[in-house]
Amino acid sequence: MKYLGDIVEMVSHYSPAKRSREAQRAIQEQIKEWILANNLATGDPMPTEAELVDHLGISRNSVREALKALQALGIVEIRHGFGTYVGDCSLDPFADALVFRGRKSLRGDRQEIYEIIALRQALEAGLMGQLVAVVSDADLTALRECLEELERHAGQGEAGDAADRAFHDQLYAPLGNQLMSQLLRVFWDVYHDLSHELAPADRDPAGIIAAHREIYEAVAARDAARAGAAILLHFQGIRERLGETS
Repeated sequence: MKYLGDIVEMVSHYSPAKRSREAQRAIQEQIKEWILANNLATGDPMPTEAELVDHLGISRNSVREALKALQALGIVEIRHGFGTYVGDCSLDPFADALVFRGRKSLRGDRQEIYEIIALRQALEAGLMGQLVAVVSDADLTALRECLEELERHAGQGEAGDAADRAFHDQLYAPLGNQLMSQLLRVFWDVYHDLSHELAPADRDPAGIIAAHREIYEAVAARDAARAGAAILLHFQGIRERLGETS
């Protein structure tokens, strides 16, 4: 592992602005390496600023700047008045970046928002083979309950949106992949946040219910091809809405 002094020396020939960026990245990397080397878990306390200054041999301002950058990434959590702790590495910063990119895209040719939706579609449809191989009767019972909740609230604004998200959360829960579940929630939240900038949706409760019921029935039948096709059909409505003029 390179020490901070080695990295600073390596980038000394860069322009001042680039030197500053590279040096700051080096400090951030040193802090991350310290977390890993000490086997710290989420919620564990970090060294104080003074301790990090002594450990890294740099100024307090540089340490503060690095910690703020790492906080933005969810790697550390700064609790004012209490100290700094190891963060949970939430995907929220990723979601915020995708939402901003999507908002920019909506004001242009919309290519990036199409790509975001295409990525979510490919991810969900591609998981069907794994899902139908592991889904249990208990999982299907829970999914059916989510479907019934959606049937009660479909097309009813935030209540309908919450039921829709709960259905998709439960749909992939049998995979037991927490990172995958977080990523899918990010894509769902991105579209939900962007939907406020799209043309008003035609909230057809019957159509919403039918699309989700087909997904449920395909998974219940352990038919991966049918389930994948149901997911693609579900995304057709999203694509049509994106094609409207906001």
